[in-house]
Amino acid sequence: MKVIGIIAEYNPFHNGHKYQIAGLKRRTEADYVIIAMSGNFLQRGVPALCDKYTRTRMALSCGADLVLELPSVWATASAEYFAHGGVHLLHHTGVVTHLGFGAETDNPEALRCLSSILKEEPVSYKKALSVELKKGNPFPTARKNALLSIKNEYPFGHFPLDTLDELLDAPNNILALEYLKALPETMIPVLIQRKGAGYHDSDINNPLPSATAIREAVFNSSTSFAQAMPAKAYAILQECAAKNALIHSDDLSDIIGYRLLSSADEGYAEYADCNPEISNKIRNHLKNYSGFGNFCQTLKSRDLTYTRISRLLLHILLDIRQTDYVLGKELGYAPYLRVLGFCKDAAPLLNAIKKEASVPLITKAADAASLLSPEAYSFFKKDLYVSSVYQQIMTVRKQQPPANDYTSPIVIIEA
Repeated sequence: MKVIGIIAEYNPFHNGHKYQIAGLKRRTEADYVIIAMSGNFLQRGVPALCDKYTRTRMALSCGADLVLELPSVWATASAEYFAHGGVHLLHHTGVVTHLGFGAETDNPEALRCLSSILKEEPVSYKKALSVELKKGNPFPTARKNALLSIKNEYPFGHFPLDTLDELLDAPNNILALEYLKALPETMIPVLIQRKGAGYHDSDINNPLPSATAIREAVFNSSTSFAQAMPAKAYAILQECAAKNALIHSDDLSDIIGYRLLSSADEGYAEYADCNPEISNKIRNHLKNYSGFGNFCQTLKSRDLTYTRISRLLLHILLDIRQTDYVLGKELGYAPYLRVLGFCKDAAPLLNAIKKEASVPLITKAADAASLLSPEAYSFFKKDLYVSSVYQQIMTVRKQQPPANDYTSPIVIIEA
């Protein structure tokens, strides 16, 4: 059995995602496609446009066979942790033979070379990185500059060295490097070049527009994005819109403002992605808080990116701490396989996972306590809490009683 795994957010699922799944499945001749998908909050430090079960329906309706939830601690983390969480989750299924991912480059050799340097961290690289960090550069910039400074020491694949800077600036290339760093020897990497608009491109008229462009069109009450999504995914998104069940990042403003005020005395240094200096900066500017997005702009600086701030504020809201990273790594990143949904004709895949998986397979939240160790269950409860926060925000929008992970059934799509 050949099984390809993909790590994704699908915020929302669009034609580029459908192209990726179909292309990777065709290239590997895979029997099944498993998605390790972020839950209700995402890697950029924002809530998902629509909830995890809705996005699971989109994925299963458009080519995926099984969707597993990436633990929330990693789904909201930096690229390195996000990638390690996803790769380990897929590896723990015991059946994934290939890892598929998109990138802006079409040069897998270049990515392999760069990833090996980042994984091995030779002395010259570590020295250059230290110099760049001392200059006050944020880590992504420092890492890029360090690699550029030693580029003549290494054969960075068969491409002009002056393109190295461009390669290291592209968001999907950065994630691809982290996937390769985390990849076990038993899993074969398969690169498919990203087609259409760039990650941050907001042009909805592009033949393959980005998720960013689609989200902007959604919140501008435009229907111009219909052609950007597979018909089934678009219909599902329209159902959500009709129910007023789409979340914007600024819907978090009130609850984050309260959370920051209630924790101001103790500070925020213990939360993931924070330190004492950033904690003091937040407290010093708290009197100017006027909303989530505005506060990220207020705190943004040369050495502190908007995304880092957004992610940190989300960690404060969701109570994700440095200790959660430590526990997660001790547990092998993914100590359970949480099923969000599957296609009925993928029953042989689920049976194979039940036999081969190295961690418990969870289809009902109520079963987790009896299936997991106390430590793993405490990690699982973080997912439950994170989902509850999202559902509270959703409840305010929909004016309906909140759903929860105990009462929400997994998604099952007919063959």
